[in-house]
Amino acid sequence: MSHGPKVLVAALLVLTAGCAGGTATTAAPGVDVSGKWSGTWLFENPSMGGGQISADLTQTGARVSGPARVSGPTVNRPTRFEGTVSGNTVTLRSAFLSGSLTVNGDQMAGTIDGIMPANVTLRRQR
Repeated sequence: MSHGPKVLVAALLVLTAGCAGGTATTAAPGVDVSGKWSGTWLFENPSMGGGQISADLTQTGARVSGPARVSGPTVNRPTRFEGTVSGNTVTLRSAFLSGSLTVNGDQMAGTIDGIMPANVTLRRQR
């Protein structure tokens, strides 16, 4: 009995399985977040406090980056954000923070995790 058909079927199964996996795609940036942003952050447990946050973001395609300043009871230092924009969601990270914000016009809001999760609201400065 010939093994030819069995080998051919096995090869086809391997090829089609490889095609089915594909790569995850990200939605194209639906917003441009370039510019100066400032606002506030408040720990999810409000009794822990909050503070100010400002950033000067530059966006190229889906990539976003720029200097930022975070201040409050547990932090007061400059940092640099790096991240991506997918649709109207901005995912940011720095040396000590990371999270996602949803952009709606000249405002973005969401949760950033640092020492503890914090709610962040930023407004574009014109």
